Amino acid sequence: MHQIHAPRAPLVLLGLAVALLPAAARAASDAARCAGRPVTSFVGSVIGGYQLSQPWRFPNLLATGNIGLYQVDGTTRRLLDWPDGNRAWIRPPGYDGQAVMKAMIALWQGRAGGGMFEGGNSPALTPNVPPSHYHVSDDSQSGAQFRWFADGWHPQVAMLNLSYADTAPPFGGSYHNPSSEFTDRDVADTATALRDARMTTGAALVLPYISNGSRGHLSDSSDTDRHGNPGLGTRVQSDYATDPYYANSRRIALLAGGFGIDTPANIFSTDAYYGPGHSEMFRRLIASEIRWANRHHLTTAVFMTIFDTQHGMRGNGPDFRFLRGVQTEVRYLENADARPTYWIVGQYSNGPATTNMPETDTTPESITQVANWVARNAHTTPPPVPAATCSPPPAGPNG
Repeated sequence: MHQIHAPRAPLVLLGLAVALLPAAARAASDAARCAGRPVTSFVGSVIGGYQLSQPWRFPNLLATGNIGLYQVDGTTRRLLDWPDGNRAWIRPPGYDGQAVMKAMIALWQGRAGGGMFEGGNSPALTPNVPPSHYHVSDDSQSGAQFRWFADGWHPQVAMLNLSYADTAPPFGGSYHNPSSEFTDRDVADTATALRDARMTTGAALVLPYISNGSRGHLSDSSDTDRHGNPGLGTRVQSDYATDPYYANSRRIALLAGGFGIDTPANIFSTDAYYGPGHSEMFRRLIASEIRWANRHHLTTAVFMTIFDTQHGMRGNGPDFRFLRGVQTEVRYLENADARPTYWIVGQYSNGPATTNMPETDTTPESITQVANWVARNAHTTPPPVPAATCSPPPAGPNG
């Protein structure tokens, strides 16, 4: 991948960020009113995301009172500016992105502290991290999220993708997936990124994603995988709490107060991606991450997205076993005494294939059907920062 040297964030964005800081104070002042009712499940979708502005599609999900909005940075961009030429997107008649944004904010801003926003290192969100130190996606760089913020959306939790450009062992080359192999420079850059993201988003809590790569270290053995990467042997199970390989990952988690884990449900729940032996090692590793976090009273968020195990689409769907995969993942982690703070259901596909969308909460394998099951059935640990995702008392049957 080529490094992108992008300009610093415009001063107008930073000024807007300063104006948003009172949102965190509002969340703290609401603690006494709703600390006992923090929302612990979230829903989001890139393709078809506009459907989450239409409450008639998911009345059962809303009725749980345990659901908030999760917006990937790509969603904030694509809902405003329709991606013409992508066959996965079918434009509704008379589509108006600005109207969709306003309707979505009106529906979700009063739920779960406004929900969650996911962005990445970029000149807009993390202006004090040197742009040469990371790779930036078009979505993270677009700044579209600030149009949402200016229109009244103030999520109290921000999830931060980290994509650093330095070389880290054991994988050589000019690019690495820092889901585990953080360098000391990455730790310092993350500290800066966390401070920046709090300022630019106004979020009370910023959590980095730290475990989401297919090259995650699963074993302490010296065996190699089919690509020649070390540490994927079958003899020794890696424990996140003690493995030196994750020392910098743990430093970042403690620095942030928690972390997110991206686990496509059918990568976690089946053996299709890693094979039988390594898949179970991967599941145990994820469970050990959450148990370690819970012992340290950290906030954790598990994002369960689609993954097609039947046709090799690798995340571009459709996933015809999404509900089963999510149910299996939730029950595995619960049985392993590894309940996270938050569950997130959704998809972040920008690909050209038609895929699972919100649809309705009675449509099989839809995002909202699966989220409805999670909101009603998945258990969590008590949120360390309950005010960040609290909802006011319901005013009617839909919350």
